[in-house]
Amino acid sequence: MEFKYPEYNGNSIYNLACKISESLGVEQEGKSIDLNFEKKKTILILMDGFGINYVKKLNIKNDYKKITTVFPSTTSTVLTTLFTAKTPGEHGIIGYTNYTNEIGIVNTMRYTFSGYDVNDALSSLKNFNDIYSVKSYLKESKKKSISILFGRLNKSVFTNSTMGGEYMTYKYIWDSLYQLDKCVSMDYDFIYLYIPTVDSLAHAYGTYENSVMEAAEYIFNYVINKVEKYKDKYNILLTADHGHFPVSENIIMNERKDILKSLDIMPYGDSRALFLRTRNDIDDLLHFNDTDVFKKDEILKSGMLGNVNEKYIGRIGDYLLVPHDGKCYIYQSKINDDYHLLKSHHGGLTEDEQYIPLFYM
Repeated sequence: MEFKYPEYNGNSIYNLACKISESLGVEQEGKSIDLNFEKKKTILILMDGFGINYVKKLNIKNDYKKITTVFPSTTSTVLTTLFTAKTPGEHGIIGYTNYTNEIGIVNTMRYTFSGYDVNDALSSLKNFNDIYSVKSYLKESKKKSISILFGRLNKSVFTNSTMGGEYMTYKYIWDSLYQLDKCVSMDYDFIYLYIPTVDSLAHAYGTYENSVMEAAEYIFNYVINKVEKYKDKYNILLTADHGHFPVSENIIMNERKDILKSLDIMPYGDSRALFLRTRNDIDDLLHFNDTDVFKKDEILKSGMLGNVNEKYIGRIGDYLLVPHDGKCYIYQSKINDDYHLLKSHHGGLTEDEQYIPLFYM
């Protein structure tokens, strides 16, 4: 299966971020996506995990633009790009877990050590913004913005750092649209609605299981029908952060003692974009079928991370494993880690993971 690299030159979620930022009065160096915002106000809806593969399989007839996400194609990296208008290499959040010189390997969205179950455990140790270059354009803009988030996401260090601003929360898809109604009535210039359902179900049951497909179709149609009434006043955008890929095999890296003993630190990143950091030449140990092994200079030259800030080059790792098929490279950083039980993953460079839809009303 061929890889698809992010199209940072004008056709990715990064370029969409540049467009939204500029519409809010915050200029960016990156190129904006070719999209005409006809109204002054915007509603952005992000369905987590709702990649182009779902749109095609559900035979959705609504017009959309086919764009790429970023690499790694994982939520923490994508959301940071979406609200900073910076590529992964510029903001430094490169994967589900990241290596940092300051405090080691970090689960960024939970802002805690990898394998540690306490959220925001690192907030008293190191300020998030001292480790990552996250300057949200929502904070810089003088226009009025609000985010509608599931559960307690608004309370996290990650959310407050990468987005900031005002928040509303919801429990189910039905009250999320009720909250959206309230935000529209309060005349916000920018409203963001995050819906995690498809991603959660795909991880639990499999990429194309009936329950996942039915939920994806229902949520998409429900949301589109509900927001149509705002289109005379708002630019309405619906997109995703990444797609999904069915798991065919889990390779537990803990069992590869020959590789682990040659590393400087435990593996990190994502199951479909795994970084290995070492001072040793371990080329002879990294023979996996249907998997590309990139060295650091190849990662930089490929442009998969966009422009890379000099201070983040060390975070990239010396090797990177990216599968073409459904393999997942799992490092279990805690006892009873059930990450290997997930039935669908993302993070890599396949077309199913990289291509996302952009609907515009």
